[in-house]
Amino acid sequence: MTRHDIDCEQALRKLFDFIDHELDDDERDAMQHHLGACRSCFSRADFERRLKDKLHELRHVDLEPDADERIRRLLRSF
Repeated sequence: MTRHDIDCEQALRKLFDFIDHELDDDERDAMQHHLGACRSCFSRADFERRLKDKLHELRHVDLEPDADERIRRLLRSF
């Protein structure tokens, strides 16, 4: 294995640190190399990145006044 060879399990463990730009240069390079070669991990990283972006956008959305109570009721029903 070269320093750029990581397997899917390692890539998935480091995925959120990669998305959050918290890896050192070698780890980032290894992730980029793996994501360039592995379609499955690339798709997962793309999904997680888009989800994070959407959740960030929602921070700026005003909720209806009773939304908090409706969410709590929904969670209690589980």
